Amino acid sequence: MAVEEAGSEGLDPLDDEARFRALADHAPVMIWRTGLTMGCDYFNRPWLDFTGRSMDQERGEGWADGVHPEDRERCLRSFAEAFAARSEFSMEYRLRRHDGAWRWVLDKGRPVYRDGAFAGFIGSCTDQTDSRQALEDHRRALEERETLLAELHHRVKNNAQATTSFLGLQASRASDPMVAAALRGAATRVMLATLVQDRMFRVPPDAGVELGAELATTARMALEITGRPGITLDLQLEDALDLPVSQATPLALIVNELVVNAARHAFPDGRAGRVALSVRRAGPGLGEVVVADDGMGLAEPPRRNTPQGCLGLHLVPRLARQAHASLKLDGSQGVRATIRFACR
Repeated sequence: MAVEEAGSEGLDPLDDEARFRALADHAPVMIWRTGLTMGCDYFNRPWLDFTGRSMDQERGEGWADGVHPEDRERCLRSFAEAFAARSEFSMEYRLRRHDGAWRWVLDKGRPVYRDGAFAGFIGSCTDQTDSRQALEDHRRALEERETLLAELHHRVKNNAQATTSFLGLQASRASDPMVAAALRGAATRVMLATLVQDRMFRVPPDAGVELGAELATTARMALEITGRPGITLDLQLEDALDLPVSQATPLALIVNELVVNAARHAFPDGRAGRVALSVRRAGPGLGEVVVADDGMGLAEPPRRNTPQGCLGLHLVPRLARQAHASLKLDGSQGVRATIRFACR
């Protein structure tokens, strides 16, 4: 975009130049100017103070002597292309400060027109070194964090696999069927929870979790690993809900517990059955997940710490609190769990 400059009638051009230089010398940025050639004919006081050089040393292409050797050719080429095209430009390069330090500057220039005729370029430079360093430090901190998290995740996953193997081995050696069933149940629970955590770990830090797809995967995996034949899974994923990992993880673990509980306890004597999972938006800013089965239901509150006690039903309320969700559990006709939570 061209800058239109028009001198005021009756004013001495020398007065205009003196006024311009006075203003430029008090500007909080470094300012340069060219005429009809690429050679610069003016630098303001902040520029000269920064470089520690005189106006005569900087004029023409003398200023380029202060540009870092690795950046000089690129810098001059970009300037020449913009000058020839009479177009604005913006570029970064390293400029030597008066104390010899190389500082990254952001240089922006634009063409100047007087009475419709091209009159040269004017530009400004700002020191970007501290900002660039802050961004680089932030990037390195994120990389270190990701490395540490990956190592932690790897160790937790290995420990969980070892725990699952240990519980399975103990179950195979247990003489009491109830103890063996409890150990196998614990091994399955650890395995499924590890799979959920593993999927969540792979979500990029700045991305959300598509809840419907994640819960569908969780439910399918739970039925597959429990190995209970004759149970079908019905899915109703009406709306795409994106949630942060911190909220999606406990919701996935809730679905995992409810599906495992249905597979183990809702259909005795090997009878067939159905487990339904629905995910929808229940209202503005409100999401809803429903897990329901058409099994035997809950005749009475389940006892804790026994295979028949449906440990998963005791874990679900705690997980709901972690997800900042409400939980409604109905066991009159099968088991129907309704989880509601805030969402965008």
